[in-house]
Amino acid sequence: MEDYMLPIEKRIKTHTQLMSWLGYEKAQYAITWRHYIGYLLGISEKGILWQHQVFLRKAEYHTNANHKWRAFYYRFRLRRMQTKYLLSIPLNVCGKGLRIMHLGLVRININAQVGENCSFHVNTTLVAKGTSGEAPVLDEGVIVGVGASVIGGVYVAKNVAVGALAVVTKDVKEENVAVAGIPAKPISKNGAVEWKKTAQ
Repeated sequence: MEDYMLPIEKRIKTHTQLMSWLGYEKAQYAITWRHYIGYLLGISEKGILWQHQVFLRKAEYHTNANHKWRAFYYRFRLRRMQTKYLLSIPLNVCGKGLRIMHLGLVRININAQVGENCSFHVNTTLVAKGTSGEAPVLDEGVIVGVGASVIGGVYVAKNVAVGALAVVTKDVKEENVAVAGIPAKPISKNGAVEWKKTAQ
């Protein structure tokens, strides 16, 4: 099995964990039967995103549990969907509660580590710097805004909000702040916690 960045103890290893993760994430996406129908018809963005989430988590579970044929099947389905919708999210990199906000480019390096309850908007990237294999580590609750990039082996603290088009090249160690600019710098004490409140 590939040695991805998410610690082994935080990966999906049992069917009970799989169902727990999917139940939790389904509630975050607020999925209804209309979204399932929309997915089947190819007209529901939320339905398509949710189906991607299901393929991702099932591929992770079956890979981690060494169910070779089922792992192959779900990885194949996942790869086809990611290719179609420009999503590049490796297995065992993103913690429980991952949310992709819109269809479109989201690229996450295979060596990255994404904590629980992180959100990514469209055209966002977590990538290595130059020829280095070091990739970003995001703590819990981080929001990555439209067009933002996090580059290299940097750490982004809990509940940080990365503003639109920001480029993060250095550690952000203070929790619950907003960062913006190129290179990104803290601009506000109103981080992801406040962003989520205003979105409700």
